[in-house]
Amino acid sequence: MILILAGALFTYFRGESGSIHLRRSQAADTYVSDKDGAETALPFSLRLEEFRIDYYPDSEMPQDYVSELTLLPGNERITISMNHILKKDGYRFLQADYDEDLEGSILTVSRDPWGTGLTYAGYLVLTLAMLLCFCAKDSGFREAIRRLPAIPRPLRIALSVLAGGLLVLAFFLICRKILFQPLMPVLRSPLLWMHVLVIIVAYALFALMALNGIAGLVIRSEEKRIRLRDISLVALYPAVFLLAVGIMVGAVWANISWGCYWSWDPKETWALITFLVYAFILHGRVLKPLQRPRVFHALCIAAFLCVLITWLGVNLVLGGMHSYA
Repeated sequence: MILILAGALFTYFRGESGSIHLRRSQAADTYVSDKDGAETALPFSLRLEEFRIDYYPDSEMPQDYVSELTLLPGNERITISMNHILKKDGYRFLQADYDEDLEGSILTVSRDPWGTGLTYAGYLVLTLAMLLCFCAKDSGFREAIRRLPAIPRPLRIALSVLAGGLLVLAFFLICRKILFQPLMPVLRSPLLWMHVLVIIVAYALFALMALNGIAGLVIRSEEKRIRLRDISLVALYPAVFLLAVGIMVGAVWANISWGCYWSWDPKETWALITFLVYAFILHGRVLKPLQRPRVFHALCIAAFLCVLITWLGVNLVLGGMHSYA
């Protein structure tokens, strides 16, 4: 987390970003900075040769936005399109917009080697740390696993079927557009499936925990309440870790597609809030109130409201760059 935060600070204070407007057959060697609106020089020039929009067959739906450029000096031909960027001397150029007459193209410009490098290093270390939590003998996950044999087999089977049903339902609801409709240009990336699937599994596990929480508050048997808590604990660790992986993959994908790994979009912000809320529950072993089964179940129910806001509320109310999700 320290590396990730350090990367964010470097990005904020040392990173460069802006936009460059190119017209056909004209070269440009400066871009407009997002920080102060000043013209900032590039160590090379770009000349727009052609801009075009590719459409799906027999449709007016755009499939891709393509800028054909010449890199000067050297007269190197370059093609920039959605999810296909230009990298040169530490600068990254991405297709952002175009002129209505199709004679001009607007590219996003970014340069952030230190911030991105530190952030990605933080992602790697965090992933390794999460994997170690599954292996450490004294981890909460291993302790919860050791208590699972006490759960009756019919209950384990019922919970497995329920979790599988939730996973299938979530997969259908979230991926129906991916499976049955043409994808927007920005979505045509191999990272799409990884990003979506790990978050779907995390949401399904969080839903299972919420249902366990409702049952844990309704039943009167303290022994059964504890068993349900142990089941939720076993689901909690992979759920939180998968959500973290989904966020990190989304950040990498955003950096490829938009030139920025984090933009405080409503979906991104609520995904982070959801992660932090469940991470708080994850530390229940060092917080005595969370060791009480009733408190634990109540928090699992309340935390699932964050999932619902992230999944549905943001799309219906807040919108943003993820409004298609």
